[in-house]
Amino acid sequence: MSYRVTSTRRTGNESRAYTWPALIVGIILILAGIGIVVYWVNYWLSGNMPNGLWTLANNQYVVYHQAAEGVTAILAIAGGFGLLLGRGWGMATSLAALGALLYTGINSLSFSFTTAPALTPVFLGVLGFSLLGFIALHFSRRS
Repeated sequence: MSYRVTSTRRTGNESRAYTWPALIVGIILILAGIGIVVYWVNYWLSGNMPNGLWTLANNQYVVYHQAAEGVTAILAIAGGFGLLLGRGWGMATSLAALGALLYTGINSLSFSFTTAPALTPVFLGVLGFSLLGFIALHFSRRS
C-alpha cells in the first residue's frame, strides 16, 4: 500500500489521482491554513503582543507557539493545493499538515479550557477533522 500518486501530470480528460474525500480534505486544509494565518495576524494587530517577540503568556514565549502554528498553516495550505492538483507531494504534505493540526488542536484545547472556553468547540472540531482527515486520505488512495 503506497500513498504515492502514479501520475502527476494530467490532461483535462484524465481521471484525478485522488477521490472526492481527498479533495474535500484538501479544501478544508486550505481553509484551516488560512484561518490560522488570519487568527494570528488579528492577534498581533489587536495589540496582544505588547513586548513583541518577547511577550509571555503562562510563563511561555508566545512566539514559539505562533511559529509552530505558522508552519502548520504553510503545510496545510501547500498540502491542500497538492491534493487539489493531484500532485505526488500533496498526500505526504497533507498527512504532515494533519499531524501538525492534531498537535496544535490538542495544545490549543489547553488554552481554551483555561482562557477562552468559547473556543473549545472550535478546537474539538479541529481534532475531529484531523482524525477524520487521516481516515479519508487513507481510503482515498487508488490502487
